[in-house]
Amino acid sequence: IGLVKAKLARIKEEYQRKAAAKGKIEGFAVKRTGDATAIIVGFPSVGKSTLLNAITNANSPVGSYAFTTLTCIPGLLEYNHAKIQVLDVPGVVEGAATGRGRGKEVLACAQSADLVIILLDVFHPEHLEVVKKEIYETGLRINQKPPLVKITKKIRGGIDIGATVKLTKLNEETIKGILKEFRLDNSSIVLREDISDEQLIDVVEGNRKYVPAITVLNMIDMISQKELEKIKAIVKPDICISAEKKINTEELKKLIYNKLEFIRVYCKEVGKKADMDVPLIMRKGNNLKDVCLKLHKDFVNKFRFVRIWGKSVKFDSMLVRNLEHKLEDNDIVEIHLN
Repeated sequence: IGLVKAKLARIKEEYQRKAAAKGKIEGFAVKRTGDATAIIVGFPSVGKSTLLNAITNANSPVGSYAFTTLTCIPGLLEYNHAKIQVLDVPGVVEGAATGRGRGKEVLACAQSADLVIILLDVFHPEHLEVVKKEIYETGLRINQKPPLVKITKKIRGGIDIGATVKLTKLNEETIKGILKEFRLDNSSIVLREDISDEQLIDVVEGNRKYVPAITVLNMIDMISQKELEKIKAIVKPDICISAEKKINTEELKKLIYNKLEFIRVYCKEVGKKADMDVPLIMRKGNNLKDVCLKLHKDFVNKFRFVRIWGKSVKFDSMLVRNLEHKLEDNDIVEIHLN
């Protein structure tokens, strides 16, 4: 089964490469703005436009019929000093990944997002698995981390396999078969995680995007609490809302902010107090180089050192010269340039 999946993945990859060469890959043209981009994905008529209007400054057309939204409409969500671009796209239907119902355009737009918001209505909990499948088929991996696998090409010597954990989902024959399918007949692979055949194919292809996602159950004002509890047991949503009545929309804004793993970094000029009113919004795992690039592209070349106050250093006012130094929430930085 693993080898068949590998063959299908390789054929699909070749087809997409040819389509890209001919300029056949579609997508909505949306200029990225703000500190991050979130996309609302769901079936037609689940309330995507209503939700966009409820949590952002957008004025997306709303109608009581399917396919009201025919293009990509951006809105800006401002929360806790962060500016988050939220995209409302046409509804996804089954078969969207293969192009049905403008699906390729919608899901190509999702490839550039930092967060996927899967929106369901309470009357169709079964849509969740369909939407997840279509997202998966486009190469997006939601709420997953890249597998801890390293593959190195060799000139000769066949395939060497090393594992630091017990492999329960793959055997040596399958691993070699998948690697050979992608013409990695001479390579070395080290697995530091118990992964499946599909995860190994993802690593080999190397073009998957791993993004966080939240599942939102909408229209909860239209059913009883008892019915809602039954649906929640099936869907297991991250949050239940009513976009039209604005029930739990503030809680949703907080959830979006937290899921994007923002950190606040405060800038300080030499000899002055730090500006604690307007933080620089960064992402968890960002380093000093990322901060310098966000402030000005020349800061990296002119960088001498930085003094830091906060959790990322052993003591306040610590001098750091390494641009790879990772920052923590509420750090204060004083950048010194040449």
